[in-house]
Amino acid sequence: MSEKTATGATKQAPNRHLDWQQCRNTRDLGGLPAHDGKETRWKAIVRSDTLSRLTDEGKQALLDYGVRTIIDLRNPQEAAQEPLTIVRSHQNHLDYFNLPLEKYHPHASALINQAKTRGEVYSIMLDHYPDEVAEVMRAMIKAQPGGIVFHCHAGKDRTGIVAALLLSLVDVPAETIAADYAASQERLEPYYERILTETGGDKEKSDFWTMPAEPGEMTNMLEHIETHYGGAEKYLLGAGLQHAEVDQLKERLLSS
Repeated sequence: MSEKTATGATKQAPNRHLDWQQCRNTRDLGGLPAHDGKETRWKAIVRSDTLSRLTDEGKQALLDYGVRTIIDLRNPQEAAQEPLTIVRSHQNHLDYFNLPLEKYHPHASALINQAKTRGEVYSIMLDHYPDEVAEVMRAMIKAQPGGIVFHCHAGKDRTGIVAALLLSLVDVPAETIAADYAASQERLEPYYERILTETGGDKEKSDFWTMPAEPGEMTNMLEHIETHYGGAEKYLLGAGLQHAEVDQLKERLLSS
């Protein structure tokens, strides 16, 4: 996207894909068309794959970008196996929250195991883990001034669910949200190829990771939210957020 400067010259918008060394799937949620002709705010909220791989240069890039809060959507076991060393230094002034989006309740896991598509998996997670979703959103609402980055492992599934809810909340068009989700496919392709090699093509070990991030999967999830809850805002209110909290979240997301 581009915009006109005061002199009439064309100003190129920043690149949404961020080069934080050793992260593969990191991008700013800013610069997208949103409610009432506004755009989503740059450097407010960033989605990413796991930050545990960051090199020293990558850590510095994150800090230089203004990030002050990290929300880790992985389960505690994942977080312990691949810890985020960047949060160990008190000099970074980073707040860190490990808020798993999925709690692996047996009834929900059984439905997920029977699901035929990724979009169906995402919808099941939203249906069964609204409290977890609300906790993630509250962490964003209460975050200190500065940027927020949220991530899971690949930055596509759990991260994709949260990104879609945020963008839908401020009326980013569904096709734009689906395109943002699908951008993960190109970013992660080399990673997928490595997994297939490591598993020897074993479908049970590699299928879910290597299933493509097709736009239709996210479109299906968004349609589920609309059909069953009346949209992202009503979903979040039903999950326990107050109207004032939803308004604060919108303020974080939208440019002035």
